[in-house]
Amino acid sequence: MKGMKRKIALAATIMAGTLIGAFRGEVAKQRYIAKVKSRYENHKQVQQQEEILLDEFELSAFHSS
Repeated sequence: MKGMKRKIALAATIMAGTLIGAFRGEVAKQRYIAKVKSRYENHKQVQQQEEILLDEFELSAFHSS
């Protein structure tokens, strides 16, 4: 299901980028696609980060017992 949503979002982005490119130019199209792609990558990166990183005080308290 996630794969299908991703494909639909990608197709919608490309179609919107094509419309933007037709009216505003190729540079605007590339900026739009890059902006959407970076937003998607940031969201994906946050979802993948499941580990909680501990600082040195937490590590020492955890390992001292």
